[in-house]
Amino acid sequence: MLNGELRMTGSGSAIPMQPEVAGNNAQDQEWVETRFGRVRLQRDNPIVFPNGMLGLPDRMKFCLTRFPSEKMARFMLLQSLDDPGLSFITLPLDLKNTILAEEDILQAARDLEIAPEALAMLLVVSVHREQAGVRLSVNARAPVLVNARTRTAAQFVFSSNKYEIRHLITL
Repeated sequence: MLNGELRMTGSGSAIPMQPEVAGNNAQDQEWVETRFGRVRLQRDNPIVFPNGMLGLPDRMKFCLTRFPSEKMARFMLLQSLDDPGLSFITLPLDLKNTILAEEDILQAARDLEIAPEALAMLLVVSVHREQAGVRLSVNARAPVLVNARTRTAAQFVFSSNKYEIRHLITL
């Protein structure tokens, strides 16, 4: 994240977050209660998943917003605009990171016809409440790749078992 924006992995440019950071018109904004807390959304410039999210083919329009907890400030909420009850905690990820290999990310982007300089990436986060406490994991096998120019996205599934569906992370 850079100044409230999701950076594209290639050029350092960004997808403006919705809505308060992007400076959008207040009349197009709305507050929504999510299971994580109250967030502000803007519907006029969604991120579109033409084929929906995995397992949710009819949920196509989303927006990114700040996670409504300071403790989780490095995460973003991917909020469905089709279903106010549907949202995902996501972790923005740079091209150079410790979870996914750069060459695999670039190949996935090529497969989805996303230019490297237009690529932004998110990992879907899961919260696991265990006897020892709360643990977080990301789905490293199926990152969300966003074309920041066209604001289209897809959840890309790596075919190998190289990446874990439950890759543990720490705050």
